[in-house]
Amino acid sequence: MKIRIALFTFWMLCIGFLAKAQIETVTLEEIVVKGLPFEKFSSGSKIQKADSVNLELLGQGTLADYMQQNTTVYIKEQGNKMLASVSFRGTGSSHTAVFWSDINLNSLTLGSTDFNEIPLFLFDDITVQYGGASSLHGSDAIGGSIHLSSSPSWIKGSKIQFRQDFGSYGNLFSGVKMDIGNGRWESKTRIFNRMLKNNFNYTITDRIGDKYEIEQQNAGVHNVGVLQELNGKITKNSTLSMKAWMGSNYHQIQPIEVSSPGQLQTGDEILDKNLRLVTEYEHFFSKGILSSSIGYVWDYQLFNDAERIETKRTVANLSYEWIIGDKTTIKSGGNAQYIVPKVWSYREDLTEWRGDVFISLNQVLMKNWQINLNARQTFVPFTTAPIAPSISSSYLLQKEDLKLTFRGQLERSYRIPTFNDRYWGEQGRNDLSSENGYSMELGHNLEWIISDYTIDFDVATYYMIVDDWIAWKPSGSLWRPYNLKKVKASGVELNGKLTFPISHGLLDLGAMYAYNKSILLEGISENDPSVGFQLPYTPLNRFGIHANITYKKLFLGVNAFYTGMRYGIDVINEEVPDFLLTNITVSKNIHVGKQNFSIEGQVLNVLDVSYQNVNRYAMPGRNFLISLKFLINNK
Repeated sequence: MKIRIALFTFWMLCIGFLAKAQIETVTLEEIVVKGLPFEKFSSGSKIQKADSVNLELLGQGTLADYMQQNTTVYIKEQGNKMLASVSFRGTGSSHTAVFWSDINLNSLTLGSTDFNEIPLFLFDDITVQYGGASSLHGSDAIGGSIHLSSSPSWIKGSKIQFRQDFGSYGNLFSGVKMDIGNGRWESKTRIFNRMLKNNFNYTITDRIGDKYEIEQQNAGVHNVGVLQELNGKITKNSTLSMKAWMGSNYHQIQPIEVSSPGQLQTGDEILDKNLRLVTEYEHFFSKGILSSSIGYVWDYQLFNDAERIETKRTVANLSYEWIIGDKTTIKSGGNAQYIVPKVWSYREDLTEWRGDVFISLNQVLMKNWQINLNARQTFVPFTTAPIAPSISSSYLLQKEDLKLTFRGQLERSYRIPTFNDRYWGEQGRNDLSSENGYSMELGHNLEWIISDYTIDFDVATYYMIVDDWIAWKPSGSLWRPYNLKKVKASGVELNGKLTFPISHGLLDLGAMYAYNKSILLEGISENDPSVGFQLPYTPLNRFGIHANITYKKLFLGVNAFYTGMRYGIDVINEEVPDFLLTNITVSKNIHVGKQNFSIEGQVLNVLDVSYQNVNRYAMPGRNFLISLKFLINNK
């Protein structure tokens, strides 16, 4: 009820601001900010931006769907639309930071994000930064970071989109996007509701070799989300943005595959609720940009209607970017967090302050050559977080229709122990050290236009050591966390794309490949048998291909992605087989004046492959999805 009252109040404020802006219209100079602020200080990193076409095609999906189909990153999904965690360049799920409006969304208790609880429908842009970036983003950004955003469009008029999806296994998705503005103020509203029965069939083989079809039970999903934004140009040199994001994510935890017909498929259930509020203010000076924000995040989880996990945090950010001449930019600032956890296994009076300070430099050394220096220090009450420096550089070689960019980076990154690591009952330990990552990256990007053909090709190689990796092991009658593991990760990532026009249309061909070798150098004990092996659920090979044809108002797309063999939790005796999934998408747009109607059909897992992402958790075979979209444009 408190969440509903807060969101209703926020919505009424947005309408009030917008109504006032409609009456008191003032013509202002256009304020244009392109790209995310950190990009100019990341010249040596591999950065991948989501294609708007891919986001639109996957509009009813989750961040897990996007990452699985469009990046070389591995998504470990514990059942269909169940808990989805990430392995970035061979690291663990807690080594990737997920950001929205400069707020790290990772759970303070678990240290990671469920990618199936991040709906694509709410966001306009997704930026993936590969490799360590703690000097820019703080804790958790050892393997990579993901940035969710929706930039102001400063619309004049209104634009409303309705979306309805129908799919196999009781898959229903309904969504509304509504943008209203007058060029000075704008309101952006995103609302969705997703339901999934997840009652697909899978095949089992009993002990004597007989095969049976089993219907998956107790794996339902129900997600609801609202994102409300109010953006305004309060003067010709300053902007104000207020955002509220509320989510409710319920799912039955999919049980493991049964081993015989008639076996009960009982499972647990979990409810996650989130409220995220943030107000951002920017002022543009002639030689700099002042940025500030204050936010509030409430995360709540209820397991089996019994075990409550709740955290509240208030976050404040302040930074200033100096533009010194044509070649030098310096940005410095800091942030503070006040955290109040309420967890059934923690002590009652627990609170915590955290803070960060940072400085970043972008220096143009000569034409087309730039260098970045970054450093960050985090202050926490329970341990000493390391200073995280980085140095990166890029050089652009440009000749007519050819652009060749060389880049490189050295980075130290870190991850602060989670609240569970430190405060879980009698098992938590306050003397844990932060995890340390040391990484090196080299790469280049080629953009080449040959007649009507456009080639984009990217290569990245990396080497990383993660030390003091926290692992839980038995200590007497209890399990406790220790800084025990040491991991070496190295690999190469390739991305290529070719586009060229065809009669009344465009053809887009692409491929991606990743070789990620992530070896355990030191384990939880001197005799740990996993030492020298690839980490669990970290595929050595992963690749994907796609072919998209746009012909007049018709779109046809085919993609396939392969995930190599993975070791299970028992890396010595347990292997999870590789799999190849293929999807086909067809869509048709119909324009009537300014209005647009589209119908889209997808066939997922076309070849009806029987596979598992995590051992003993069934995944669906061939399934279907139909999407209807209607856009009312009154700009």
